[in-house]
Amino acid sequence: MRACIGAAVLIAACACARLADAQDYAGYSGQPGPPRPRVGFQLALRTGLAVPLGNVDGLPGGEMTNFVSPQVPLFVEIGGKVTPHFFVGGFLGLAFGGPAGDLRNTCEVSNSTCVAAGARFGAEVQYHIMPEATANPWIGYGIGYESVAVAFSEGSRTGTISYNGFEFAHLMGGVDFRLSRVFGLGPFVNFSVGTYSRTHYELSGDTTLEGDVRDTATHEWLTAGVRVVFFP
Repeated sequence: MRACIGAAVLIAACACARLADAQDYAGYSGQPGPPRPRVGFQLALRTGLAVPLGNVDGLPGGEMTNFVSPQVPLFVEIGGKVTPHFFVGGFLGLAFGGPAGDLRNTCEVSNSTCVAAGARFGAEVQYHIMPEATANPWIGYGIGYESVAVAFSEGSRTGTISYNGFEFAHLMGGVDFRLSRVFGLGPFVNFSVGTYSRTHYELSGDTTLEGDVRDTATHEWLTAGVRVVFFP
């Protein structure tokens, strides 16, 4: 008798689990469809190609294209959907590339090995336009702090040139294709605007220049690529 009762409970539990899973994928009409919109924890990864625009500073030759080349970024977004439409969280990004323009020429003439890297972090909010659909368009806005640097080495000599400052507009948008309850994928584009306010120059471990950027200017990054989202 106990074995029969245990088997009946197990069968009922499995049936309830299958029903709950089916309800997650059922549209409002009750027919099979995309996952229901959800709230709670969400994590996303973004990568693609980031193109520099504008100026590092306001001095002659201070264009971004004289400092760094396009970079390959990796963004991590972590936060939560407070409603099916609104996501609130933070982002952390790293990017890698090389020098460009005049700085690249200097590296080549001096036979130096030069690499460039960028980092940024901040807070963001996103509005998801159709959270109940398979294809969910979204737009977002963020603010944060950004740094870009070029490191070089020539024999035993090493050095770093870096700039950092406030990123006051991080505009973004894309489409999430909600493939399951836990996984989504889609294209994105973002356009960030900021100003470098501090500079740092180091040669062979000794800081030779550090301070405010006296002649500041605005720079931008235009990034496009693919976004992978968990719990869309």
